[in-house]
Amino acid sequence: MSFAYRADIDGLRAIAVLLVIFNHIGLSIFPGGYIGVDIFFVISGYLITLILSKEIQNQTFSIGRFYKKRVVRLAPAYFTALSVVSLVAWQVMLPDELSRYFDSVFYATFLMANIYMQREVGDYFSQSVNEVPLLHLWSLGVEEQFYIFWPLILLCFIKKSNRKWGLLIVGSFILMSLLYAQQQLSVNAEKAYYSMPVRAFELLLGALICFLPQMKWSKWLAQTLVWGCLALLLGTAMWFDHATPFPGAMALIPCLATALINYIGQSVQSQNVVLTNRFSLWMGKISYPLYLWHWPVIVLFSIYMLPVNAGYQLAMVLLSIALAYLTYRYIEQPSKGFVMAANYKVILSGFVAPALCFIGVAQLVSQHQGFPERLSPQVQNQMAALNSFAHGIRQKCHSFPNPETLANPKDCMLGVEKPQIDFMLIGDSHANSYTGLLDVWAKDAGLRGYDSTQDTTIYLPGVQRGRGEHEVAAFQARNDAIEAHLKQHHYQFVVMSAAFSQYLDAGHDLHRSAEEDSQVADHLDSYFAGLQAAVDSALASSEHVVMLMDVPVIDPDQANCSLRREWLGIERECAVSAEEFQQSNAPIYQWMSELQQQYPQLIVVEPTKVLCDAQQCDLSVEGTPLYRNQDDDHLSFKGSEALGQAYLQQYGNPLKSL
Repeated sequence: MSFAYRADIDGLRAIAVLLVIFNHIGLSIFPGGYIGVDIFFVISGYLITLILSKEIQNQTFSIGRFYKKRVVRLAPAYFTALSVVSLVAWQVMLPDELSRYFDSVFYATFLMANIYMQREVGDYFSQSVNEVPLLHLWSLGVEEQFYIFWPLILLCFIKKSNRKWGLLIVGSFILMSLLYAQQQLSVNAEKAYYSMPVRAFELLLGALICFLPQMKWSKWLAQTLVWGCLALLLGTAMWFDHATPFPGAMALIPCLATALINYIGQSVQSQNVVLTNRFSLWMGKISYPLYLWHWPVIVLFSIYMLPVNAGYQLAMVLLSIALAYLTYRYIEQPSKGFVMAANYKVILSGFVAPALCFIGVAQLVSQHQGFPERLSPQVQNQMAALNSFAHGIRQKCHSFPNPETLANPKDCMLGVEKPQIDFMLIGDSHANSYTGLLDVWAKDAGLRGYDSTQDTTIYLPGVQRGRGEHEVAAFQARNDAIEAHLKQHHYQFVVMSAAFSQYLDAGHDLHRSAEEDSQVADHLDSYFAGLQAAVDSALASSEHVVMLMDVPVIDPDQANCSLRREWLGIERECAVSAEEFQQSNAPIYQWMSELQQQYPQLIVVEPTKVLCDAQQCDLSVEGTPLYRNQDDDHLSFKGSEALGQAYLQQYGNPLKSL
């Protein structure tokens, strides 16, 4: 059944896809451009319900024909994009990335990408999504899961109900979905973003239009309302951002504006210059393949570590439009003829067959763990370094469930094997990430070390962290256990390390114990007093205290920079600003200088001297990546070892002079 062409709907599609693209390429003027997906949902709910309700009323509806039309509409461009992206992924992705990519392909093939993103990716707005080429397919998963149930629901109540009952039923579904969305936002907003039941009210708002009685609008009033809705969509895209609670009640703003434009357009043909100009109509026609292509293009630019500037943003948009036009012209348009073929033939050849092919390839890639043999030995070594996590290698020495229990020295040896333990390493996960470096130094000095570290637990005796009962108890229990241990043992020296600069943030809420609150109430004063108490405590049990200063904080996607540079054969600088690193650590270095003047037995060691000059700090040493994969502030175990070796060569062994 055909319906009169609605130019304004193509115009809305153009606005929707452009808002999404502008948001994804990082245009700061549209931080809420993600509402473009919600515009698509409302349009889809309206058009599909309009077609279904007419067919059901005319007794021409067929489930088989409905899904055949969905296959003809979606599958050709969908599988074309999936094929090309998969071929490119084989060429540019590392084995672990390729395995994860084809895991997402498996879900996307069954139109369940939203379920994969919900389980494996999480926060839609996080930096890490820049390496997930099929992230955007979550919205198609939501739509197609909705259309599994919606035709059957319509079939049940349209034949037996009048328009008023239809309004009541659809309205009830909208209310239930909206209430559920609000509830899920408070439970887990990251997962709610991808959920079909959460998003259902947006499609249902489009469906509701089909059951509303049509109204007579004056041309002036209709145009005024359309302009108002367009202004609202634009304002929402500029006003909303990643912190806006979404979806849920806030999603009603763009959804109702879109629904009203669709509703008015049923009665008054829109001549709105924004919606019906030639560019908008053309963009609307290619909006589906443009949506399919734009995100993989952005991810490809990210994989090649290209800067996000105006030139590359324009290149992303133009390349996406070119691919979209080619797909529309040579894939989508010719495929429309298949709508006349038998239902089962289209579904089998257009969906089932390609789906089985992708599933087979995905299983093969998974079984072979991303085919690491594609990589040169040098790249494989770098990859091994990235994935060598100290907390996994030394899991018996780090973060016991019971913070009162310290690690067993027999299980946690650093350096050479001998009866006497020469030093103990204490601190948080950053101290744990220095175990590779200390193992190198200890072996070179003929010393034996012992490490017992705990996440987010810098050694600050007499200081509490946070206000929550569990947080306070865990932090204090571990520090009390360390303090008691040091009183009972004597070492040649104690090594302390932590993410020192991160504890400057008042969000850590460091404060002295209750009986001393009146003496030291300020967060920073409590922090410095705790450091001083830590040095006092450690020196009472040793001859020297070694403070290992921390490494720079980076963007997580910079961790594998040197590996990508080698694998892709590109020229990229893998470094961060030395000035920013120095500024963020200035208070800590000032405190350490004051402590050194007070305690001559305190030795402050800066491993970053190997990495940093006046301008920048490198992220690798002799080709070895320093940080853990997708981590912003922890050394990998092999990276830590490489840093330790480089320090030995340039500055000697700090432990030999103690």
